[in-house]
Amino acid sequence: MRFLGYYKYIIKRFISQSIIKFKFRLKKNYLARNCTVSKDLILEGNNKIGFMSIIGGNVRMEENSKVGDFANISNIQIGRNSILDSKVVCTGYGKGNIVIGEESYIGINNILDFSNNIKIGNHVHIAGPSTGVWTHTSYNVCLKGLSVGYKDEEFHPTAPITIENNVYIGGNCTIYPGVTIHHHSVIAPNSAVTKDVAPYTMVGGVPAKIIKQIDKNKYE
Repeated sequence: MRFLGYYKYIIKRFISQSIIKFKFRLKKNYLARNCTVSKDLILEGNNKIGFMSIIGGNVRMEENSKVGDFANISNIQIGRNSILDSKVVCTGYGKGNIVIGEESYIGINNILDFSNNIKIGNHVHIAGPSTGVWTHTSYNVCLKGLSVGYKDEEFHPTAPITIENNVYIGGNCTIYPGVTIHHHSVIAPNSAVTKDVAPYTMVGGVPAKIIKQIDKNKYE
């Protein structure tokens, strides 16, 4: 009986997904084989969702945006012509939302934490692999000896992250809660960004420090 119930669930899920995907494909969207999409997904047209990706709740993809293979995303708005590459993961405990502007790129294996809000501007490139944009920290939970699932703000604080327009972030970086990375700045690979980054500045290191100023006249 348990097997029969599971079989019925699989059939029902297959039919539901087929109907949802058919509706989206009528708007010239491409949904790869074996991807799974939420019924509240909003696609504005000419969007692409890759193989085996999971599109959870509260996702909006503006026109010509793309999600790569094996991604797992939710609570996110993806701007026009922007790309989330393969294996990008949105995670967190659900308080925040992620907003990505136009013509931006989130690289392979990157992590976006929606425990608080993340705002990413236009023409932002966050290279892969393995850059994490983290809006929460649990070090107090560890030091206090609290339960893994403890979420009280006093010992499990969150803070929003803002990445303004025209920012490049290299691979293997960590962006800490509460940070603002201002426009026309560069974060070198393998950096830990623990404080705000000024416009037209290149920073790098652990923790990230100023490497040089960027020629403002060249990029205005």
